[in-house]
Amino acid sequence: MKKNILFFTALKANDPNMHSYMEWSLKTWKYYAKKHNCEIFILEDPLYDTEWMRPTWQRWYVYDLLEANGIEYNQVALIDIDTMVHWDTPNIFELSNNQYTGVIDDLSIEWTYNSIQGYKRFFPNVDLDWTKYINNGILVLPDNGPEFCKKVKKFYLDNVDTLRDLQHNSLKKGTDQTPINYIAKEFFGDNINYISKKYNMTHMYKTHALIQGIFIKCSYIWHYNGLPRNERNGLMKQTWDLIKENYEN
Repeated sequence: MKKNILFFTALKANDPNMHSYMEWSLKTWKYYAKKHNCEIFILEDPLYDTEWMRPTWQRWYVYDLLEANGIEYNQVALIDIDTMVHWDTPNIFELSNNQYTGVIDDLSIEWTYNSIQGYKRFFPNVDLDWTKYINNGILVLPDNGPEFCKKVKKFYLDNVDTLRDLQHNSLKKGTDQTPINYIAKEFFGDNINYISKKYNMTHMYKTHALIQGIFIKCSYIWHYNGLPRNERNGLMKQTWDLIKENYEN
């Protein structure tokens, strides 16, 4: 029977703490999956060397992996493993309208602007507005997601040397996120669905959302990005200890 898929990438790469904090992430997402009749798929074994292709790029092989494992699917959501989900979060698949769906990321205008400019060379005919720039931490893919992913994979393989230089040496403004925003704009045009920031509460230290647990009270999906990697596990465990009784049933 076809189900909606929650797809996580859990490749260690440059974050040795990931296999610690993913425990707290999955405790919440497994509850969510059961509540909304979804299936969880976790990419744990790299398809390529993670220095040659970062885990964020490898997740775009999602449909290849589902099909190789004989998993039938309806919609697919790509979700970062450094997230936790509120026990009362609505079904994100019901919010997608079968469109490419995500949350606008505009908290660091300098980073976003310079990242967009840095990757512009690949997309000279695509106008990407920083005010509609999506964070890749929570994405729902539409029915033509497999075709979109084919474009993403080809783009990386066609430009791998330049992309690796931009990621590791020269630009240093992210890995797949900005190119994906460009490719999505080119592929989907204006047929992109922007949902509330409540569904991807990013950079919580910058917005002071961590104070008094405000993030738990005012949002649905908590993204522990932008924190020192060695602090994620502790903070996510603290969160779990505060809320775990809500996931017991």
